[in-house]
Amino acid sequence: MMGTKNSFAALPVFFSLALGIAFPSSGAAAEKDYPLCTVGGYFSGSGDKFLSELAKNIAQKRNIFGDPICNAAWKNGYKTGENFSKTGKPKNQAEKFVSQQAAEFRAQVVNP
Repeated sequence: MMGTKNSFAALPVFFSLALGIAFPSSGAAAEKDYPLCTVGGYFSGSGDKFLSELAKNIAQKRNIFGDPICNAAWKNGYKTGENFSKTGKPKNQAEKFVSQQAAEFRAQVVNP
């Protein structure tokens, strides 16, 4: 049992390292971080709480979560995720792009 507890304690460290490699941070690249807000909203709208919270936590570390651009991106992503979860398909090219961003984010988390 004790080995299991230690494994779970290591998960946040693993994800921090994996995501730090997958999504490097820099002040000059802030505009490149806004897709985190879009995919976070997408996963929130589609009901995937784990990936939504993960994107939110990364955006918070990058100091963009809650700013006006991130809020707008989150709302847009949320609408897309909500629509996709209801219909199973994007309704336009913009939603298709958001869905592709979400799929790429999921792939980076699942296969770091």
